[in-house]
Amino acid sequence: MDFVNAIILLLNYIFIPALTYGSQLALGAIFVTLIYGILRFANFATGDMMSFGTMATILFTWYFQSLGVSLGVLPTALLAIPFGIIFMIMYMLLIDKFVFKYYRYQKSPPVQFAMVSIGVMFVTQAVVRIIIGPLIEDFLMEKNLLLRLENSKR
Repeated sequence: MDFVNAIILLLNYIFIPALTYGSQLALGAIFVTLIYGILRFANFATGDMMSFGTMATILFTWYFQSLGVSLGVLPTALLAIPFGIIFMIMYMLLIDKFVFKYYRYQKSPPVQFAMVSIGVMFVTQAVVRIIIGPLIEDFLMEKNLLLRLENSKR
């Protein structure tokens, strides 16, 4: 039984967090590569766009939890992720239409696009901090583990 508990601890505290963190990094790298490949400028606001999508996902998770909607043993955030993605896409399209379109029309140099993207980065950070707040949100992971320990000797 100790071997099974060790494997469950390894999965819950090492393997699953490493897989999710690595997936986030890979998603960000794909995000930056696609934007640079298609639009030909380095958008410094990509990480903050991801944080905006995360903020929307957290807000929808809290909303679904307040309604009592869940997926049983799976986290409620799995229901909220598509809504976070949709809100992030809508936000990015709004930013592109009302900010970057003007500079593309003016045929601005890449340095100007980079400066504008830094401004978009600061605005997006401010929006996220105003809505969610600057403090760290602590999600109790002990009750949300995919696998549970049996007869743990803690």
